Amino acid sequence: MKPLPAVLLFSAFLRMACQGGEAVLFAQGSAWETVGEGYEIAEGLAGGKDGMVYLTDVPASKLLKIDASGKESVLDAQTAQANGLAIGPDGRLYAACMREPQILFWNLESGKRGRIVLPTPANDLAINADGRLYHTWGPADAIYQLDLSDPKPVKVGEIRHANGITLSHDGKELWVAAFFSDTVHAFPILADGTLGPARPAFKAKVPPHGKGLLDGMLPLGDGRLLVATALGLQILSKDAEPVPIPNPTGKRANYVRILTDAGGQRWIYAVHENSVLRRRAK
Repeated sequence: MKPLPAVLLFSAFLRMACQGGEAVLFAQGSAWETVGEGYEIAEGLAGGKDGMVYLTDVPASKLLKIDASGKESVLDAQTAQANGLAIGPDGRLYAACMREPQILFWNLESGKRGRIVLPTPANDLAINADGRLYHTWGPADAIYQLDLSDPKPVKVGEIRHANGITLSHDGKELWVAAFFSDTVHAFPILADGTLGPARPAFKAKVPPHGKGLLDGMLPLGDGRLLVATALGLQILSKDAEPVPIPNPTGKRANYVRILTDAGGQRWIYAVHENSVLRRRAK
């Protein structure tokens, strides 16, 4: 029996890796379904009460809501190109704004809007249980931190083209993606909320041109990381090869979250440029 050519062996390995990734993440028999489409560039998924899903259409400066029935509505049409979203421990929805140096926030009960003035615009953000907010701004290679109870932004870190940002599952590290690279960096979070020195923590697969377009990220409970990239979603490990998830759209992925519907079912939501998809989580 002749050995298989190397290219066939690699293809078989890639198929098994993809299937393994799907088995880890998704409920058996589940499939991707489209939640919304036709956006200019969708971003910033966040989940509210009763299965509400919030997202941004960045160039259109819109904050959108999709209710449990799938009906979409515009909550704010003047967000200064809001991008990343997060719900804080105070229940308010926070948005990183790319066109103006500010973070906007909304009381989701009353709809009242407020803002936090920043030294730079912001791309993405993460908020911990103590109300500390971290945000990135890639053009300045900067990471900032502020306390929601007394917001005074302070630069706490720096990496080239800082973009997607998330807290590790145990909350002890801040993980930041370098957008035009293949690397996600880890910063230890110190007692005062500032950051220790960064280290390369995860490596993603990238296209031949080398630009991974690493964006929104989701920490998994086993220490791995689900990240949106130029090649779609990938599962990254600190000590193993990246596992690509088959891309249902052929477009780059730019945000990913696990959100829970009104019935308690958990879903993995993924943004692929101008569409939002979801699939039942395991």
